[in-house]
Amino acid sequence: MKKALISVLIISAIIISACAGPKGKSEEEKLRQQLKKWESFDSEGIAEVSYKSLAIRKMFSAAKNGSELRFDLFDGGLLGSAGEPLLTMYLGDYVAVKSPFIPMLELLDLTPSAPLQSLKLSANADSLVALYGERIIRDKKLELNGVTINFNKDYLLDSVWEPENKTQMKALYNSKGDLSELVVTSIDNISLRMSFDKIEYVQPQIIPLPKPELSFSEDALKGLNNLNLESLLKEFLQYKKEGQK
Repeated sequence: MKKALISVLIISAIIISACAGPKGKSEEEKLRQQLKKWESFDSEGIAEVSYKSLAIRKMFSAAKNGSELRFDLFDGGLLGSAGEPLLTMYLGDYVAVKSPFIPMLELLDLTPSAPLQSLKLSANADSLVALYGERIIRDKKLELNGVTINFNKDYLLDSVWEPENKTQMKALYNSKGDLSELVVTSIDNISLRMSFDKIEYVQPQIIPLPKPELSFSEDALKGLNNLNLESLLKEFLQYKKEGQK
């Protein structure tokens, strides 16, 4: 009888130990893992910039670290083999653009059109989970500071909508759950589709563009006020399209 009792206790202990063993990731851990991917990364691929019937496809590099992001569009290969980028955009505490082909782009104040709220929200995944993780897990959505972020059932970021500047970002993934495309659509049918050839979740060094410090005469300011992003982008796309012929 004693031997039988001891055997039962041993078996029970083994079962209890097995039940108390390592478990799968919690929902909060799954969410944090996915949000970390948007915190910092370095990437490259093919970008298609389009406006109505005009479109160009060029190589790009995009690097993000916290609340800083730099996007470079190249005419040929990447980095050293490409020479000077066709267009560079830096987003951080300020917005700056450099374009040797359409230098008037550099004179525009693009801050109202830039997704700065989304950039700030994605800067610290741990903080976002600590403050809003329960809400995201429950609703698969977060509405904060006017920005709406939607997630799928696996907490992969699905879309971001910023009503202030009417900008929407849509993320697409491959069968393995890796980011394959990012589509950013703004007002007036302006869109950017980024197809990723490579993406690394590292903390890259972001080289910012100089902060714009513009000083114009009254006449120059009047001319600048007549400019808008739509017309300059159309000019840029038309110029590059003709150059590709």
